[in-house]
Amino acid sequence: MDYLVQFQINVFAIMILIVLYVIIKMKSKVKSFGKKILKVLMVATALAIIVEPLTWIFDGMHFFGAYFWGYATNFMLFMIGPVIGGIILSYVDYHLFKEPGRLYKRRFYQDFSVLTFIVLLINIFYPVYFYITPDDNSFHSGDFKWVHYLILVSLYVYMFVFVIINRKRTQKYVMNIFLVFFMLPIIGMVIQLFESKLHFSWTSIVLGILVAYIFLETSSTEEDYLTKLYNRQSYEIYLQHLVEGRKPFGVLLMDLNEFKEINDYFGHDKGDQVLVSFAEVLKKVFHTNALVSRLGGDEFIVVLEANDRDIKKCMKEIDHLLAKNPDTFIQNLRYSYGYQKFSSQMSVDELYTLVDKKMYQDKKR
Repeated sequence: MDYLVQFQINVFAIMILIVLYVIIKMKSKVKSFGKKILKVLMVATALAIIVEPLTWIFDGMHFFGAYFWGYATNFMLFMIGPVIGGIILSYVDYHLFKEPGRLYKRRFYQDFSVLTFIVLLINIFYPVYFYITPDDNSFHSGDFKWVHYLILVSLYVYMFVFVIINRKRTQKYVMNIFLVFFMLPIIGMVIQLFESKLHFSWTSIVLGILVAYIFLETSSTEEDYLTKLYNRQSYEIYLQHLVEGRKPFGVLLMDLNEFKEINDYFGHDKGDQVLVSFAEVLKKVFHTNALVSRLGGDEFIVVLEANDRDIKKCMKEIDHLLAKNPDTFIQNLRYSYGYQKFSSQMSVDELYTLVDKKMYQDKKR
C-alpha cells in the first residue's frame, strides 16, 4: 500500500494511457500513420512509467535475483528516455512532412538510442551512468550520469529548433501543440532532478500524448453531422494511410438517383430521412474492413480493404435491406455505383476519376 501511495501518479498515468489506447484502437476507424506512431509512443511511455517504480522497489532489496532485477530495470529506464524522444520527434516529423519513407530513412530518430545502448553496454564493465553494489543491491549514480541528461536535453532542443525551422509547413496552433509536447517532458525532468520523489519526468509525457490526440488525431469534424458516417476529410486521411502502407484496397462510389427531385417534391426533411436510411444500410453491409463516408449531398464512398469483397453481392445485400425498410419510399430508392481497385501506378485523384466515371456509366444504363 505504501508503494501504491508513493507511485499513485504513475498508476493514474497508466490508467489514462490504457483508456486512450482502447479509444484509439476500437473507436476510431480512421487509421493514420500518425496514430500508429502515437500508439507506439503510448506503449513506450507506459513501459517507462512501470519500470521507474520498479527501480525504487528493487533498490536495496534482498532476495534471489535482486541484483539482476535492480540492474535490469535501471538499464531499461536509461534506455527508454532517448527512445521516447525519438518517437516524439518522429511523430512531429510526420505531421510536418506527411512522408513515412522519410522517417524510415532517418531510422525514426533513434540514433541517440543506439548511442545510449552502447554506453550502457560499457556501463556493465565501467560505471558510466550508474552501478549497483552487490553486497546491499543499492543504486549509485556514475560519474558521467550528467551525460545522459545532456543527451536527452540535446534531443529536445533539436526538436524545438526543428519545429521552428519548419513552422511554415503547419498552422500556428499545431506548432504550439508541438512545443507543449516538448516542454512537458523537460519540465517534468527538471522537477524530478530537484525532487526525485516527484515522478513527473515520464508522467508528464502522458499529458503531451493526451493533448496531441485531442487536438491532432481527432475532432468533432470526423463524422458527417447528419448521417453519422465519416466525412470527406476522414475518407482522405484513411485513403492516405492505406496508400502509405501499400495496402490493397478498392473504392466504391455511390450516388442516389433523382435525389434532387426528392428534395424538390417532398421537401428537405424527407431528403434527410432518405440519406440517413441509406447510410444505415451502408453501415450494416460494410461493417468490417471498410470505411463508409459521405462525401457530400447524396454521394457516398466506401473504402474496402484487401480487395476481396464481391461487389455485386454487396449490391444485392443493399437492395435487400432497402426492400425490408417499412417506408415504401425507401423501398423504391435507387442508386448508381462504380467500383475501382487501387493500383500503385495510379494517383489518388486518378482513382477517384476512374470510379466516378464508372458510376456515371452505371447511371446512364
